[in-house]
Amino acid sequence: MEEMEKDKIEWEEKEMEKSEGEITISDISEILSSITSAEKRTMIPGRKCLIIDDSKFTREQIKKILCDNKLFAPEDIIEAVDGLEGFKKYIENLENLDLVLCDVQMRNLDGIKFVGMVRNFEEKINNEGKTYLYFLARITPIIIITATATKDEKFKALQLGAMDFILKPSQEITFEDFEREIIIRSKNHIFLKRSQEMLFQTSLKLRQASIIDPLTGVFNRRYMNEILNQEISRVERKGGIISAMIIDLDDFKKINDTYGHIVGDNILVEFAERIKKLKRKYDYVVRYGGDEFLVILPETRIDGVESLFERLIGGFEKEPPMIGNSKITLRFSAGASFFPSPKTRTSEDLIRNADNALYEAKKSGKSCVKFFY
Repeated sequence: MEEMEKDKIEWEEKEMEKSEGEITISDISEILSSITSAEKRTMIPGRKCLIIDDSKFTREQIKKILCDNKLFAPEDIIEAVDGLEGFKKYIENLENLDLVLCDVQMRNLDGIKFVGMVRNFEEKINNEGKTYLYFLARITPIIIITATATKDEKFKALQLGAMDFILKPSQEITFEDFEREIIIRSKNHIFLKRSQEMLFQTSLKLRQASIIDPLTGVFNRRYMNEILNQEISRVERKGGIISAMIIDLDDFKKINDTYGHIVGDNILVEFAERIKKLKRKYDYVVRYGGDEFLVILPETRIDGVESLFERLIGGFEKEPPMIGNSKITLRFSAGASFFPSPKTRTSEDLIRNADNALYEAKKSGKSCVKFFY
């Protein structure tokens, strides 16, 4: 292996180790910035509030309080006259919903039953695997607004998942107190909800950065073991087969030496994109090394591996990469192995045997695929 290639691989390994073990100052700054921005920006156009109350007068009162204090824009406040209509509008607007204010006693469907329906809906979408929607439902605050709720009703609403209570104006509660409570409690819950949402999105970005190769956009080698362990565990439980094919660009150093490393990087990006277009949605593409890619193919045997390799070669023969007006002839070799097989009992065996097969492909003249099983 060339010295330059060794240096590159050593550098990549150090970068992987850093991303695995350290949280950088920029990571912390991004998280703190997310939280701070959530606190500063109370009114965000398009972020909505749902008011559920059978009294039009009460709905208008609450709407005025929210708008006058710049918590929501008038067009972003949704109204419902009972829990049934409220539930329908809750589902329709969940992705942009920051707050629900709900009365207890209403015709058709009361506030307690509304909260119960929301929690049943959460369970349903969680079972359906709609993770982000479930997360939004869990963090969207429901504040119960009531003048008459009993202690038992309050406890029941809280137990079901309501996050707070506000008492309506009465002999003991002035309108000014009611207004202050709506402002303070709404601000607190909106801030908490948006902070959780931003932290979730930031953590997704950090997770993405830790498993994706920054140049090609395919999975990185660090994530490879996780994929293999997951797929091998599936085969051991349910039966089936996994193929692993390592593809190496033949004489790639010549491209770097002739056209420069920027062109070489562009070729790697294009190569990764073409594999992604040919693979099935449940296949995985990993940047295994400098100019090597690993394709993990669940439920794929020799004919499936050969078909993918031939389609990849055919695509580059038909449409070779272009540098200005010049066509670059790109050739590549591959080695594949299968799990389970007599000589492949672990993920390490699978990769080692695919690597051995790649060596045989290189030794036998390149631009071909060989198998080890």
